[in-house]
Amino acid sequence: MTAMASFVDRHPSHVVDADVLARLLLRYGLGQGEQAAIRAFGRIVTADELSRALLERLNLGDAADGTIEPALRDFCSELARIAEWDFSPRWPAGLAAHWAECYVAGAVAEFPFIAIEALIALCQQRLFGERAMVYRLELDILNALVRLGWCLGGLLSEVAIEHEQAIRVSAEEGDPVLGIPNRRRFLTLLADRLERAVAGRQLGLVIVHVEWGRSADVLALDERDHLRLALSEVMRAVLRPNDVLCSLGDDEWAAILPDLHHPAQVSLAGHKLVDACEVLRSNNFPSLRGRFCGGGSWAPEHAGDPFGLEQAARTALVVAKGGGRPFDAYGGEVVVRAEGDANFEMEVARALEAQQFQLFLQPQVALPSRRMIGAEALLRWRRADGRAVPTPDILRVVDRIGLMPALSRWVIQQAVQILAALAAAGCGVRVSVNVVADDLNDPELPLFIRQTCDTWRVPPSRLCCEITESGLVSAEGMSARTLETLREGGGRLALDDFGTGYSSMDYLRRLPVDELKVDKSFVERITASDNDRAIVELMVRIAHTFGLEVVAEGVETAATEAVLIDMGCNCAQGYLYAPAMPVDEFIEWWKGSPAAAG
Repeated sequence: MTAMASFVDRHPSHVVDADVLARLLLRYGLGQGEQAAIRAFGRIVTADELSRALLERLNLGDAADGTIEPALRDFCSELARIAEWDFSPRWPAGLAAHWAECYVAGAVAEFPFIAIEALIALCQQRLFGERAMVYRLELDILNALVRLGWCLGGLLSEVAIEHEQAIRVSAEEGDPVLGIPNRRRFLTLLADRLERAVAGRQLGLVIVHVEWGRSADVLALDERDHLRLALSEVMRAVLRPNDVLCSLGDDEWAAILPDLHHPAQVSLAGHKLVDACEVLRSNNFPSLRGRFCGGGSWAPEHAGDPFGLEQAARTALVVAKGGGRPFDAYGGEVVVRAEGDANFEMEVARALEAQQFQLFLQPQVALPSRRMIGAEALLRWRRADGRAVPTPDILRVVDRIGLMPALSRWVIQQAVQILAALAAAGCGVRVSVNVVADDLNDPELPLFIRQTCDTWRVPPSRLCCEITESGLVSAEGMSARTLETLREGGGRLALDDFGTGYSSMDYLRRLPVDELKVDKSFVERITASDNDRAIVELMVRIAHTFGLEVVAEGVETAATEAVLIDMGCNCAQGYLYAPAMPVDEFIEWWKGSPAAAG
C-alpha cells in the first residue's frame, strides 16, 4: 500500500449523502429548472468529448509518468461527467474521493477551480460556437452549469480543508513514519479508555523499549525508518484487534489493552511483544544488536489516571532492564526493587559528593622476581550500614545517573595524591587507574591530568591509564587523539581486559599503548584448560611482537604463576601477592615485604 493510499484510507473523503446534497443544491440555487437544463445539455454532448477537450485544454497528456498527473487526469475525466449526473449523491461523492487523492498527492488547492473554469468555458463553446445569436434555452443551460460549477467548487474546497486539518492532526498526534498515535495522542487515548473502562474488567498497559548497540547508530535514516516500521507491524500482529499500539519515541512503544478479564493477560501480552521483536531482529536484521524489555501495569489496581498508569508501567520496565529480564509487571516485588534502586542512586550520588569513596591499591609485581613495580587503584565503597558495594554496581549507577565524568576526575585526582603520598614514603612505583569511553571523548582530559600532576609534583609517567577495548570501539576516533596527547605528555597507557571485547591486533599497531593486561577470566583457567592456556600464550606473543609489556590479572596460585613465567609474561597481580588495600596499609605492607619491594 502506498503512503498516499494509506493516508486516504485513514482519512476518508468528505461525506456526501442525501442531506448534504440537498443543502448544497439549495445553497447554490440548483432547483428543478436548473437540473432539467443540465440534463438537456447531456443530450447534446458526451462525457468522452468533454474529457478529451478538458485534458487537452489543461495540458494533461496521456503519458503515465508516475507523477501526480495520472491522478489529475482521473479527476478531470470524472468531472467531465457533469452532464450525466442524475442528482444523486453518488457522483459528487466519487468526485470528492478523486480530488482527495489528488490533494494528498500534492495537487494545489486551486486546481478544482481551474478545471471547473476550463470545463464551463468548453461547455459555453459547445453551446454557442461562433454564433452571434444566443437562444434563451442555451443561456439557461449555461447559467445552470455555472451554478453547478460553484456548487462543485464549494464541495471540493471543503474536501481540501478537511484533509488539511487531518494532515495537521496527523502531524501533531501521529508518528509520521509508523502511522500510529504518538505520545500526545497516546495520553488522550489512554484517558479515554480509562473513562470507558467496564466495571470488573482491567485496562492494561505495556511499554516496550529497545536499547540498540552501536550497529544501529550507523544506519541511514531510511533504514532506521524501515526497522521501526517492521517492529511496529510485528507488534501490531500479536495484539488483539481492539488493542492500540502507540509510538512513544524512536525506540519505545506502548500498547493499550482494554477490556481484560485477568491481569495475567498484561504479562502475556508483554512477553509476546518482546518475543516478537526479538524474533524479527534475529531473522530480518541479524547484524543488529539490541535488547528488548517491557514493563506492564493495569487499572484500576495500579492507577486510575493516565500518568499514574504509565509511571507504574515504566517502573516495571526499569526494574526489568536492571534485572536483565525481558518483562516485569508492576506490583509487590517490583515496587520494592524500584524503591531500593532509587534510594541506592541517591546514596551513590551523595557518596560521590561527600567523597566517601576510596581507592584501594593492589600490587603489581615483576616476574619471576616478584619485585613490586606498581599498583592498580581500585574503587571501594561501604554504605552507611557497613555493607561493601561491588565496584561494577557503583559504576553502573554512576553511569546511569550521568556522574561518570565527575567520578573519573575524582579518581584521577585521588590517584595523583596517592602517588605523592607513596613518593613521600619512599615508594616510587606507578599507579594505574581505569579510564572509560566517556573520558576518551573529553579532549581536555590530558590537560586535566597534566595540571593535576603539576599540582602534586608527580611525574606523569608514574600515572598509567588503563583503557578497555570496548571503550576504544565506542569512541575510536576521539580515543586515538586523546591517547596520543596523553602519551606526548609523558603518561603511560595500558589496554585493559584484553580478549574480552573486540580484540584486534590493529589496535595494538595503531594505538600508543605501553602494556597489555590479560583478563583474569583467561588467567585463572590456564592450569586447567589447554585452550585458555593457548589463548593466553598467544596474547603474550602478540604483545611482545608489538613491544608491549604483559600484565596478567587474577593470579591466585603458584601453579598459575609458574605457567605465566614459562610463557614469558612480564608482570602479574592477584591474591597470590596481596589483595587490594587502603593506602596506609599498602605502605605498611610494602615496608614489611622486602621481596615485594625489591
